[in-house]
Amino acid sequence: VTPGTVSGAKAKKPKLSKRTLTITAGKTQTVKLSRAGKKAKVTWSTNKKKVIKLSNKKKTSCKIKGLKKGNALLNCKVKTGSKTYKLQCKVTVKAKKVVNTPSILAAYKGIIPNMGAAVNYGSRAPRELRDNKTLTFIKKHFNSITLENEMKPDNILGSAPKKLSVQEAKNKGYYIPEGYSEATVPQLNFNEIDGTLEVASKNGLRMRAHTLVWHSQTPSWFFTKNYDGDTVVATDIMDARLDYYVHNVMAHVMEKEKALTGSAGSIVYAWDVVNEYLNRRAFGKVWDSVYGNMGASPSYVKKAFQVAYGMLKTYGVQDKVTLFYNDYNTYFNTQKVLDLVSFINKDEPEKICGGIGMQSHVDVKVPTVSQYGAALEKFLAAGYEIQITELDFTINFDTEGSSASYSYVDENETNNDQKKFVSNLMKTIITKQKNRDVNVNPKGITNITLWGLTDRTSWRSQRQPLLFGDNIYDPKPSFYSFINAVK
Repeated sequence: VTPGTVSGAKAKKPKLSKRTLTITAGKTQTVKLSRAGKKAKVTWSTNKKKVIKLSNKKKTSCKIKGLKKGNALLNCKVKTGSKTYKLQCKVTVKAKKVVNTPSILAAYKGIIPNMGAAVNYGSRAPRELRDNKTLTFIKKHFNSITLENEMKPDNILGSAPKKLSVQEAKNKGYYIPEGYSEATVPQLNFNEIDGTLEVASKNGLRMRAHTLVWHSQTPSWFFTKNYDGDTVVATDIMDARLDYYVHNVMAHVMEKEKALTGSAGSIVYAWDVVNEYLNRRAFGKVWDSVYGNMGASPSYVKKAFQVAYGMLKTYGVQDKVTLFYNDYNTYFNTQKVLDLVSFINKDEPEKICGGIGMQSHVDVKVPTVSQYGAALEKFLAAGYEIQITELDFTINFDTEGSSASYSYVDENETNNDQKKFVSNLMKTIITKQKNRDVNVNPKGITNITLWGLTDRTSWRSQRQPLLFGDNIYDPKPSFYSFINAVK
């Protein structure tokens, strides 16, 4: 090779655009890589995943987001031919300046009486109700809470049955249905519920109870003979188990309320008695395994409400606690929801299902704000108390067409797209609430519950569905549009 030609020149080493970087928590910067060569294999990594988060890892660049105060290394390994280069950038993350945000609760005062969030007590991290800073945040923005998972049958019944003889259960104060024909009953676990009720009582918080009957997060063994997970029981046996479960869970909660405050119905003001019957799916052995497909007339759904309403009457709280049917996609199945609730209340001396829960896991594309508003208006016109029970607003979420994956897809949607959608949706909700016929529906919308506190802890975190980003000190543009919608 002739000296001085390109092929004969000494190859230059790959180089990072920055060897040191200072970034504020919550902010993002890009570090570029040059001179790597087209055939190079580039790997990006960090030694502190809790301090910085890496994304968009390409051959020529990498995005770094500061997560919390601290120091971290951005490592870049470049393999080209027989040579490997190890490059580093020292990253310092500064604490984010705490923003004094306006209160959601204060903004919606006089419009929506209960503003809430889904939270966790102790079954898994984050234990939000046992963290003082988070609890202070909750009390500032909300007066209502819903346990995300800890009040579902899976948590109360357990993954495997702990059986009690009927006499042992009676000795513990459990209710046994009249004519109960089995020798044993499952023991119920109320540890997280009790802890939550105590926190709520001490901090002036109200609570939605979610949920008693659901096809998901109910252990398969609950539907089988001798609770062994094998053969499903007959319908009359399941009727008795349903009575046992609903009665004892509600009785325990209301007795706990009496012990804490002196009166039942003082903390829990709404019960999701049945969740997602219209959108039920098969996860192992479920209610349909016992009862079959009961279509528009599910006897066990009606029975659950009959037992639950009987419990409200027993404790004299039927005028201050409402029983709800809760479901998703209610804006596409409005009439089916109304028909089901009508079936539940048919031939009953009183309206045992008094409320409709609209889960509202919405996306900036689906449903349209007009579709949502039309459904809400129809529910209000039917005279039912309405609660928006599981509200979040995804971006970059594949929801369209028969091939929808219902997972993250980069559609170039941004926080600004979410901000605009949140503004339009909340203005619509507020307008429907204010313009309803109060003679037909005096209560109207009595609750809005956001399904989580931050994107980072959300069950759909990659789709950034909430009003706060990485932590409770990170309000997004959508937070301010949520507040300003009231104006």
